Amino acid sequence: MAGKKVLIAYGTRYGSTEEISQKIAEILENKGLEVQLVDLKKTKSKEWPSLENFDGVLVGSSIKIFKWMNEPQEFLKKHKVEIQKRVKILGLFVSCGTASVPENCEKAKNDYLEKVMAKIGIEADIYDAFGGVYDFSESSRMGSLDKRMLKMGLKEMAKDSGIKYDEKGRNDFRDWDQIRSFAEKFAELMKT
Repeated sequence: MAGKKVLIAYGTRYGSTEEISQKIAEILENKGLEVQLVDLKKTKSKEWPSLENFDGVLVGSSIKIFKWMNEPQEFLKKHKVEIQKRVKILGLFVSCGTASVPENCEKAKNDYLEKVMAKIGIEADIYDAFGGVYDFSESSRMGSLDKRMLKMGLKEMAKDSGIKYDEKGRNDFRDWDQIRSFAEKFAELMKT
């Protein structure tokens, strides 16, 4: 895999998707791949890298109010024709509350990945939905309105699933083994 390059382009609101992207990059680099990370929200669209220099592309988004961030969707639309040619390995992932409960992961994949692929008209080689972070701590990036909305959603999710959470702390529902496995499977696809 020496010399193969991967682009990880992501959109993050509060940092969870960014942390997932960084972990995936670390795993891929340990597998001998060269990785470039791009925060699509912080980078102007005209400065987004072309896909021509990459052998594989991973695109990730956080989910808020049941939707992808605009930037990752725009990135996929911008590169739709190139992606449809299927000459590069494409992986997609989201970080969302739905996948915070393992039993709901398939629903999250359908709602947030399969439907988005169908809407845009692309097909990924690999995709997955990871749990999210509910940060109610003082150092949280979330504003008070977002915290209130997420607390209401988390209370409902806790009622339905029995998960435990801290109303004043940082609640990380990401499964790092799942994320590691996804990255390793992507690296395997890069060998072909």
